[in-house]
Amino acid sequence: MNNELLELFKGWLYSPQVVVLDTETTGLDDQAEVIEVSVMDMRGKVLFDQLVRPLNPVPDEAADIHGITSESLADKPNFPDVYHSLKRVISGKTVVAYNADFDSRLLMQTCAAYGLPVIEADWQCAMNAYTRYRKEPDAKRGGYRRQSLAKAAAQMGIEVHGAHRALADCFTTVEVIGSVYSKLSAKLS
Repeated sequence: MNNELLELFKGWLYSPQVVVLDTETTGLDDQAEVIEVSVMDMRGKVLFDQLVRPLNPVPDEAADIHGITSESLADKPNFPDVYHSLKRVISGKTVVAYNADFDSRLLMQTCAAYGLPVIEADWQCAMNAYTRYRKEPDAKRGGYRRQSLAKAAAQMGIEVHGAHRALADCFTTVEVIGSVYSKLSAKLS
């Protein structure tokens, strides 16, 4: 298992076809939209970083988490205005996200809300990989307990700046991936 994880993290870190993506959204449900999306490569080069004006207001409970309000998005482009730029950055790539199921679903929902085609990419989940690395038993559900990005960072000794903002979460994801790779490499050598 550790060799498999080592190869996965190594592939993410060293392939030029891998990018890290994070979103902030208006919520969690099937009506939620992307209001911030960031993409970077594994070296920390920012490839895309954009606030997006949604169709519907940002609920207070979402704004309380990420600090993005409807007012702060009033003069930002809407999703169709940034779609093609985002597509150029992630189309055909391996897109690593911390909770890829959520980020990919929200991008699909946002595309659908505007009648835009889904951007094709190979989505891979850093949270699931970290969960397999951490191996913390989940007594309630069985298997291993999923770790939030903030918790994973703390467990790896990584200081988090600007949590719950897309670009900061991309940086933290890259740091967690690099740290796990270093620890696995040290264990297996």
